[in-house]
Amino acid sequence: MVRASGSDGAPVLLLHGLVGSGRYWGRHFERLADQHSLIVPDLLGFGGSMTATGPFTIEGHVTALLEALDHLGVEAPLTIGAHSMGSVIALGLARTEADRVRAVVTFGPPLYPDVAVARKHVAAGGLMERAFVLPGRLSQATCEWMCRHKPLARRLAPLLTPTLPAAIARDAVDHSWPSYSESLSEVILSPEPSNWLADVNCPVTLVVGDRDPVVDRSHLKELVRTMRAARLETWPGHHHLPLRVASRCLEVLETASSGAQPD
Repeated sequence: MVRASGSDGAPVLLLHGLVGSGRYWGRHFERLADQHSLIVPDLLGFGGSMTATGPFTIEGHVTALLEALDHLGVEAPLTIGAHSMGSVIALGLARTEADRVRAVVTFGPPLYPDVAVARKHVAAGGLMERAFVLPGRLSQATCEWMCRHKPLARRLAPLLTPTLPAAIARDAVDHSWPSYSESLSEVILSPEPSNWLADVNCPVTLVVGDRDPVVDRSHLKELVRTMRAARLETWPGHHHLPLRVASRCLEVLETASSGAQPD
């Protein structure tokens, strides 16, 4: 499922994170459609695309995005805005399709040196993350229960994640165990992206919250040194910067799409 809107301006692609949907990019980001062709997909296996089959690897997600872009006739270079897991997919697209990506802006990118560090940071998000996000019997049982009882799970989701808008919390139910578990292990927990980020040639802005337990800020600083045109920005806040400071996120995306250098 892809939401496409806007003018014939330079295209902007917005990618959500794990157990999210395109709804994550709400009305504030619709302003991008005033000057741009705005493309907001539900990633492979999530939201309105939950019935899609894998593989749910970085390559699988990139292939699905390219098919969607080709279907829409999008040929001009993209500016990509991405949150969390979507950040890794965006960078994968920029690496393999350099001619199709103008710039990438990531919010809360989960990039780690190894699996142990990745699991530590994901678990640091709290009890819910330790119990239900990391791979294991409990997370699988929970996911499979939600698949069998989706109406009830949608009603419960806002109660379990009260810090998120209710609509976004409900969308977290729309995935399958294969799409969830494989995306988690192959995209978020994998250290492989850190090994090929130096191959990304377009401008990249990595934005992290200073109280975001999911990101490895020290590792990101090291990665930026290896990349040709990357910058790391640290803002006050936690993991969901596009929800909490949407206007500021929008400004960064608009700057990147214009090709201007941020102050």
